[in-house]
Amino acid sequence: DMSLIPSSIRKLMQWAGAKGLINGPANKLISVYQHEGKELSVDIGLTVPQEVEGENEISKGLLSGGLYAIGHFEIGTDEIPAALSLMYTLTSKHQCKPCAGKSFEIYQSIPLDQHPQDKCMIDLCIPVQMIDLKLIEEKAISILTECDTAMLASVTQEGYPRPVPMGKIKADGISQIWFSTGTFSDKTIQFQLNPKAGVCFMKGGDSIVLTGKVEIVSDMEIKKALWSDWMFAHFPGGVIDPSYCILKFTSEEATYWIDNEFVKASI
Repeated sequence: DMSLIPSSIRKLMQWAGAKGLINGPANKLISVYQHEGKELSVDIGLTVPQEVEGENEISKGLLSGGLYAIGHFEIGTDEIPAALSLMYTLTSKHQCKPCAGKSFEIYQSIPLDQHPQDKCMIDLCIPVQMIDLKLIEEKAISILTECDTAMLASVTQEGYPRPVPMGKIKADGISQIWFSTGTFSDKTIQFQLNPKAGVCFMKGGDSIVLTGKVEIVSDMEIKKALWSDWMFAHFPGGVIDPSYCILKFTSEEATYWIDNEFVKASI
């Protein structure tokens, strides 16, 4: 019952105050969260020297060591749920994911009403484990290899994304992907004005979104190397057809949704 938290804090502070455990630099108020199925339990605690023992309603506990994502905030107590949600979102940007264990909050000031704006300085700590980014990228490359078509998005002069399905003609992992198109197509003109681009592809429930830049390739040796006979249907003049154009996409950022894991990474 979350309504019991204020009274629990008072009891804890009364006990700690009588033992001189409030004003020391090592004494921090903490809240410890434990999920048990759909239920959430909360313990209110205070960091104390190891030799201190609990008594009556006050018990002694030990937080497990390990890897934690830690966020430093100066917020109101009503903003803590949103901050926690942000923390869970940000873990994917640092190649880690939440794992089983207890999340906890460390309040960096006691008492909590010292802040002139009624805010608290707080560290939010979430247990995490690192994601094998190399394995995720290898799976993304495998998916791209099996995809003949990907969505390529340019940016219109009005600032809107313009995604179109494109046949992939070559790929270097997920770092670089080549497409063929018309020299005078809308997307080619848009890439001349703004090289920012996006590519996405998927297989089953897995998907990959890449953002980066497109280069319009004019090198004839590259155009010859990437030419295929099926392109005659679009460019009757062959490799020297003035309408034949190669777009080279270079990835900068990737967003993966693979095996139910959401990961963001730089390429």
